[in-house]
Amino acid sequence: PQTASQVMTILVRRLDDANYTEANVSALGNNGVRVEIPGIDNPQEAEALIGQRAELYFAQVLDQVESSVKPAPKIGLQYAGSEWLQTKDPSVPADTWYLVNKYIPVGAGTVQLGGGDVSDASASLNTSSGGWQINLSFNSKGANAFYQITQALVGKPLAIVMDNYVLSAPRVDQAIQGGHAQITGNFTFKQAQDLAALIRSGNLPVSLKLSEEQTIGPTLGADVVRTSIIVGLIGMAIVLAYMLVYYGLLMGAIADLALVYNAIFVFGMLSLTHGILTLPGIAGIILTIGTTVDGNVIIFERIKEEMRTGKSSKASITAGFTRSTAVILDANISTLIVAFVLYYFGTGSIKGFAVTLTIGIIGTIFTALVFSRTMMDLVSPFVKNKYFPELASNESVDNAKKGPQNPSPAPKNPKNAKGGNSR
Repeated sequence: PQTASQVMTILVRRLDDANYTEANVSALGNNGVRVEIPGIDNPQEAEALIGQRAELYFAQVLDQVESSVKPAPKIGLQYAGSEWLQTKDPSVPADTWYLVNKYIPVGAGTVQLGGGDVSDASASLNTSSGGWQINLSFNSKGANAFYQITQALVGKPLAIVMDNYVLSAPRVDQAIQGGHAQITGNFTFKQAQDLAALIRSGNLPVSLKLSEEQTIGPTLGADVVRTSIIVGLIGMAIVLAYMLVYYGLLMGAIADLALVYNAIFVFGMLSLTHGILTLPGIAGIILTIGTTVDGNVIIFERIKEEMRTGKSSKASITAGFTRSTAVILDANISTLIVAFVLYYFGTGSIKGFAVTLTIGIIGTIFTALVFSRTMMDLVSPFVKNKYFPELASNESVDNAKKGPQNPSPAPKNPKNAKGGNSR
């Protein structure tokens, strides 16, 4: 059980680092692990990423040959502990074999340098070759060992080995200090990214064997998806109708357009980035709807307050947006910070929720401060109290209380006015 737990932890970290953020890793019996990855186009790449032990180490190169079969072991004291390993470096012939030894002689003893001595790994573009490379950073122990090894092997090749294959065997030009190294070999971006993820996540304690592979439909059945869409549309319709009723036809329509615009922006970004819409992602979209409506409510309430003071519609709109900007930015930036924390420290579905929420908050800020402002400026000549039902009703009440402004004077009856002639 402890080994299985360790394997699951490493796989989750490995898949997250390789941007399979919606992957689900769970235990299967006592000695099995189930990995579910939604929306992948190339299952073979995912299988290779999961199945590799990622046992990384640096080794001295004792010999190099090209052969269609594995060469015979070499006999001699200087070859003790060595083995022939084939290359995986695309820049050299595929049938190249290296005789390597992980116990590198330094002075009177030997030094080993492995994946456990690496503190970080990242992919970057090699500007000289045009291919991608992996940048390695060592911890203090690894940095010291790397310096001793490169000092002892100046002018000789140093092999970088993973899972019994030589990834690269560059020649050491000088002793390297600082605790940094590069794995070159004209990798593609995906290869470099996956290799960096393997190194960062660490090597598996055991080898994994693929027992079964299935390609299945969405986890959420068609009925559930259809029901979710219907419920979502009903909820959206209720929100749109409420904004129309509360803020009137003109202002409510602007709020509704901002909400629809933000929804298009979120789904467009998910489509552009090939994002997968899962339940946590749907939760992020629902929260985005709330923040979009909240932003427009804040703006409209500020405009109403300005119009109560007797300002013109254009002046009220300008002042309303000025007073609302700081509040909207403060609320949404706070939410963005939370989303970044969730993405950085979270795994799997939590990262999916954070990504969707981040896209939605960015859209909310844009729609509130740019889209809605543009629309309000366009319709400002037509904004009257009648488009704010509350202000219109208050105005009617005030007029009723005041009564007519210039009442006609009552006729004065003459004193002792009586019918008939006076005597």
